[in-house]
Amino acid sequence: MAKPPEKEGMVLADLHAHPRHESYDKILKMLSWGITGLTETGIYNGVTYQDVLNYPGVREVDRGILAEVTYRGNKGYVIKSQEVLEGKLGPHILAVGCGINIDGILDPRKVVEEIHKQGGLAIPTHPYVTPTGEWPIKYRIITKQEERIVRELCLMVDELETHNSQNINLFPFFLDMRQANRMAKKLAEEYGFKGVATSDTHSRLEQVKISGIYVPEDNISFEALKHYIKNGLFERYEQYVSRLSFLMGHFVG
Repeated sequence: MAKPPEKEGMVLADLHAHPRHESYDKILKMLSWGITGLTETGIYNGVTYQDVLNYPGVREVDRGILAEVTYRGNKGYVIKSQEVLEGKLGPHILAVGCGINIDGILDPRKVVEEIHKQGGLAIPTHPYVTPTGEWPIKYRIITKQEERIVRELCLMVDELETHNSQNINLFPFFLDMRQANRMAKKLAEEYGFKGVATSDTHSRLEQVKISGIYVPEDNISFEALKHYIKNGLFERYEQYVSRLSFLMGHFVG
């Protein structure tokens, strides 16, 4: 896993990440470049937007949803996001830029409505992957019935996550989840989405921003970010986490 290359006039945004708690220095270093979506779930006690507001060198740009992070001469941004889990199973929807958390037990269509009421972005995450609720095989490809709900959501949401860095070829010929990303890209094309990439970081700080979208850096605000995403004014950058990092993130922490 390599740090994404710099692009002139652009900044990388990873809207979907669940990093674990670490020292101030490690967290601030991670956040002091690009745009990081610190993503709450309600079932994992990772670093949140609210946590970071208490760190030195952090200044809010958009109250409650977007802050600037300055650390050792470098500058990045952090945005509040939430992965809304419908009863932990079923469609997961990323709520970006919502000041108030969305109730995870709502019907997924209602979740999208609530996100839009707050002026946020609604983005289904890993649309073809859902938790099994079992161990050690924690994820599976969705059923045809579940796909119908995802397709209905495609008529309501703002974008679609088409590359999730956790969908790796964990066990060749047995558990290759890269197919889920390929399926998501076909779905996005069908419904007119460009498709975003995210790391979906699980605990490990080295995973944050290995994937994301490049957006113009001349105007960093939530409204600008929303405009770029809704109008396809971004470039996707894709990588996968290593097998070791995946196993450490999902099973060790």
